[in-house]
Amino acid sequence: MSSTISAEQQFHSDLSKNVRALESARRQINIKINDLLRNGKDEFSLKIQTKVYLLIYSAWTEACLVKLIHTPFGFSLEEKKYILKDKDILNRWKKCVNTAFLKFSKSGSDLPNKKQKIHKLLDNYLKTQANIRNKIAHGQWEFPLYSHNLTHDAEVLHYIQLVDTIQIDTWFEIFKEICGIVVGLIDARSKNNHRAHYDFYFEKLTKIQNIIDERKSFSLSDKKILLQQKPSRSPNIIVK
Repeated sequence: MSSTISAEQQFHSDLSKNVRALESARRQINIKINDLLRNGKDEFSLKIQTKVYLLIYSAWTEACLVKLIHTPFGFSLEEKKYILKDKDILNRWKKCVNTAFLKFSKSGSDLPNKKQKIHKLLDNYLKTQANIRNKIAHGQWEFPLYSHNLTHDAEVLHYIQLVDTIQIDTWFEIFKEICGIVVGLIDARSKNNHRAHYDFYFEKLTKIQNIIDERKSFSLSDKKILLQQKPSRSPNIIVK
């Protein structure tokens, strides 16, 4: 006997299509970037594809957030409106986390530290990335400006010049774990002592640290060497 899907569940399922489409776009852009790295002769095209990859990352983080906010039986309509009315993507994520924590017992002494830890992760993997994304989306690929468009933003230019596919790969993998933490928060229920959160929180933090440790000594040059040892255009492989 098939169960009836509510309108909220169907809406959430439809939002998943955006996430899957961007994950597919990630795989496709990786094929192009890997071929460029393997060839090693077209730095200009590599820079273009890297910027596109960063745009995909930013779009994916936003699609993930909207999907999380509309998790069935998660937030109330008023809570959804409160989170979504903010135009800044980082603030939206933090409001999502803060609102999810409201269901927890206010006597929990570890809650402020957990909230601060999640906020710090969001700062590390969204703040600068979103700033760079805005410059690229507004056509400031080589000479970014401050928001008033009157003076040069040298700091963002520095970051644009430093970003490479290794970093973006790492951002993707870490942010998947951050999403897992937030899913645990939203799915936590008082009737089972918020098990969904406590089962995921420390597990995901451990995975994030493992990713950081594994990637910190892996460079773009290392990736080029690996790619030169692999056949071209392998659609099911992302060399990390």
